[in-house]
Amino acid sequence: MTPDLKFCQRCGHALDLREVESRERPYCPDCGFVVFLDPKLAAVVLVRRDGDLVLVRRAIQPAIGRWSFPSGYVDRNEVVEDAARREVKEETGLDVRLDGFVGLYSSSDSPVVLAVFSAVITGGELQAGQEAQEVGTFALEELPPLPFPHDYQILADWKALVEGRSPRTD
Repeated sequence: MTPDLKFCQRCGHALDLREVESRERPYCPDCGFVVFLDPKLAAVVLVRRDGDLVLVRRAIQPAIGRWSFPSGYVDRNEVVEDAARREVKEETGLDVRLDGFVGLYSSSDSPVVLAVFSAVITGGELQAGQEAQEVGTFALEELPPLPFPHDYQILADWKALVEGRSPRTD
């Protein structure tokens, strides 16, 4: 059970763990409420600028100080594509048009699911936002080390998409 889930959100009774639908889940023995822990969706955008890739040096954890793709969480009731464009604007100052869907990425050891898009710049001015120490453009063959587990697969799938090949499907 996650440490922050100790009491039932419906009746306040202490939660136990119980197998529900073939998985151990937080369960309230008093009212029968089952807690289904949902994933958190994040939008990631690979933005091209004159053939280079736009990256941000992160000003927040995780991976503070490391270069990464513009990205961020999708808010409840927010359209995923709108969140993708919003995150690019907030982190880089750029307005973009999404021009491709790269893929969905997840792993069993993380609650975050990534929805990854490709985009082209339509306006704005390249400048670091509040969650970025700086923003820069990098040639594909000169990218700094990327910090997150799916980054290199995302990059390979994006390159396949740009080149007109099919990205991986497993």
